[in-house]
Amino acid sequence: MREESFLLTGREGGRPRFGVLLGILVLVSAGLMVLSRLEHSYVRVLRGHLTDALAPALSLTATAVAPLKMLAGRLGQQLDAAEDHERLRRQLQELESWKWRAGELERRFADLARASRLVPEPVVPFATARVVATSMGTFAYSAIIAAGRSHGLKAGFPVVNADGLVGRIVDAGETPARLLLATDQAGPIPVQVGASSVRAIMAGDGRGMPRLQHVGQGAEIKAGDAVVTSGVGGLFPRGLRVGDVIASSEGPRVVLHANTDALDYVIIMFFESPMLDLTDAASPARMGRELAGKPPPAKPGEQP
Repeated sequence: MREESFLLTGREGGRPRFGVLLGILVLVSAGLMVLSRLEHSYVRVLRGHLTDALAPALSLTATAVAPLKMLAGRLGQQLDAAEDHERLRRQLQELESWKWRAGELERRFADLARASRLVPEPVVPFATARVVATSMGTFAYSAIIAAGRSHGLKAGFPVVNADGLVGRIVDAGETPARLLLATDQAGPIPVQVGASSVRAIMAGDGRGMPRLQHVGQGAEIKAGDAVVTSGVGGLFPRGLRVGDVIASSEGPRVVLHANTDALDYVIIMFFESPMLDLTDAASPARMGRELAGKPPPAKPGEQP
């Protein structure tokens, strides 16, 4: 018999003899598993000794590996930064292309405006005021702002914020003013819907999402269509962002872009129109001043 036949890993007939070694390892593993399950005292003592013996080595290993982990983290950050840089570079190229196209369209529009003698629309001045109180009830949606006639406000001025249309001023006192929100049922607003500019009236009904009424026959309105003011009636300028159409069982409704439940600062547009005199003359504050025989307040910058 050859010497390697006595080795457990030797070969006999061209086949490795791992049977004995494998059996021993299986028995040891099974014994350790059983002792671990039984929580034998010998196992706990052995585990404690092993932990105490390996703790310094594990601590040294962790200390040695910490710089590698930090280096790997920084390398990952560098890779992410490189990807972000490449993405931003592509976006910048796209924006440069759009900027060039926008400039070209502006140039063409200016040429067409000069050729057609188009009268430019006047710039609407505005003022910003803070909302100091809101009233959300079943039949009323209004708010009080810290600005009034002493700041040049009149009843009928449109009110917007950064998101879109909020409502309009319905009563202007000396310093405070009350605005009627677009969700109130007492303030219908002429609007146009979608790319085909379908004319309709947006009216609140106390549910927070106004309805679209008086839509022309055959007009197609679908969910997701943009809603803007149409300018009909002269109370609102044309093109103010309002919201988007959603479908409901009671007909199309509008989800406003402006969150009227959490108003902070609003923008009052000094939009002068022929209808404004009628609207402002009917405001309670102005009627009260006229009945009391008081002169109207001076505008900012004027002598009373």
